[in-house]
Amino acid sequence: MPKIENPILISLYSHYVEKTLSETDNIDEANQRLRDLGREIGQQVYLNTEIVEKTKDTVNTREDVAKLIETVYKILFNKRPKDVDMKTARGSVRITDDNCVWCQEVNLEGMRGFGYCEVFSGILESILEFKGVDAKVFQEMSRATGADACIWNVRLV
Repeated sequence: MPKIENPILISLYSHYVEKTLSETDNIDEANQRLRDLGREIGQQVYLNTEIVEKTKDTVNTREDVAKLIETVYKILFNKRPKDVDMKTARGSVRITDDNCVWCQEVNLEGMRGFGYCEVFSGILESILEFKGVDAKVFQEMSRATGADACIWNVRLV
């Protein structure tokens, strides 16, 4: 069995996901609840980590957004995402992580469209908002529901 990194975080998060799924039958609503949780966490993360000091005061370009994402990943997860793509995601930035911290060893069947790791969408959206960036972040694919990697889309508004 592979080693699960940060089992307390994973246990707390999986409990919240289970609670969310038990309270709604609607996948879109469940995704939104997880993003909302992430937004709340993102505020605390931004104010209580070195993200403020290690990033530019204002983020103006997709390149700035990509650099911010890499910094957030390094600070929160002590790693880099597999890919931060600006070329194929027109007007967006796409993040790929084939070793996602949120859905380690999670395997959900029949949950098409469910973004198990949507909490990260909310965290990132909140941090971008602090930096003055109007963006919508959502998970396109999740390893928890059968994809090869977790992929998020940062759509700049």
